[in-house]
Amino acid sequence: MLIKIVKRMLIMNDDAWYIFMRTLQLCSLLLLGAALLLIGSNSRDSYLTAVGLFELVPVLLLIAVIGSVCIEDLAGR
Repeated sequence: MLIKIVKRMLIMNDDAWYIFMRTLQLCSLLLLGAALLLIGSNSRDSYLTAVGLFELVPVLLLIAVIGSVCIEDLAGR
């Protein structure tokens, strides 16, 4: 089943692929920033900001997947 998902992802519409890849890049940047906040500071505000960044990543990925699916659906594939 996982192979079918990967094969389907490789033939995605260019716009859907663009949204998906840019969201992955943004999420990577957010996770890096959160990790740096956790490593570099001991204050409560830094901790809460890092937790907020960690919690934002799944939300962004969900929105990106829904957006990509909608674009794929409208493209008619």
